[in-house]
Amino acid sequence: MEISQHPSVDVVIPTYKRPKNRDQQNYMLRDALNSVLRQSYSVNEVFVVVDGRSEIARKIVADFHNDRIKIIESIEKKGGGSARNLGIRASKADFVAFLDDDDLWNENKIEKQLVALKNYSLNDLVFSFTQVKSEENDRYDLLPESGPKKDWSFAEYIFLHKGYMTTSTIMSSRGLLAKNMFTEKLPKHQDWDWLFKADFYCHAKSVYVGEPLTIYRTQYVGRSMSVSQRNTWHYSHEWMLGYRKYLSREVIASFDRGNVINGLLDDHSMNKLKKIWILRRILSDFPDQERKSEWKEHIFPFIIAQLKGRFHDEK
Repeated sequence: MEISQHPSVDVVIPTYKRPKNRDQQNYMLRDALNSVLRQSYSVNEVFVVVDGRSEIARKIVADFHNDRIKIIESIEKKGGGSARNLGIRASKADFVAFLDDDDLWNENKIEKQLVALKNYSLNDLVFSFTQVKSEENDRYDLLPESGPKKDWSFAEYIFLHKGYMTTSTIMSSRGLLAKNMFTEKLPKHQDWDWLFKADFYCHAKSVYVGEPLTIYRTQYVGRSMSVSQRNTWHYSHEWMLGYRKYLSREVIASFDRGNVINGLLDDHSMNKLKKIWILRRILSDFPDQERKSEWKEHIFPFIIAQLKGRFHDEK
């Protein structure tokens, strides 16, 4: 299909009703919407998709008095992946951009991504992502330092080469979304899961914009209480194993070090011997040198600490 000179872009913002004690964070949706409406490239429609129901979200949308902003309520709470899919199905634009309700966009974000995608049509299996300005301890970090190289998989880029992609940076063609929706009911890793499927199943192309056009907000209580921060090591391990045939041992080892091992050691629902048995099984996927390093850095110190605790209790 011929490449449009002025492609249409829709925006999907998943949201949900936060508890009363975090009511102020419900209103971050207003900031997110303002950052969309301030875009130098005018978007077509904005779908605010509530995972469940939210009177606050309805009020915020109504207060804008803007026909381009549509609200969709799922009634039943199913997670962020399901909410994004409802927005994708409602969209008729050439490209769809995603923004989490607690993140923000630079005013040139959409325009600069479209410039990077100027040689692609809505039917191409392609998406763009940008650098992120991330709040960390009252300062900003820029992530990632550089984009992926041609011979890297997205998994290698993220876990071996300090890559970084988050859903709020992604703008996808309609062709790719037709083949690659978000997996529903995933408690975490929704962005990585979408990227893995785009890569391994669709062989999609990514176009990196090396400017910090998305702001990832971390300095609020709700972010630390989110699913991504909970101890769900067992889910993370099983999720990664689902892509095992596509991944090198180095990628699996890197993922397990960052998302599995510490959570396993901190899991108070399991006895010590079971933890060690599971650790041995996890480390069997590691390259030899990394497996030895993990034994030295994690397992032996863990065993010694537990033995010291036991002897202390006996006294």
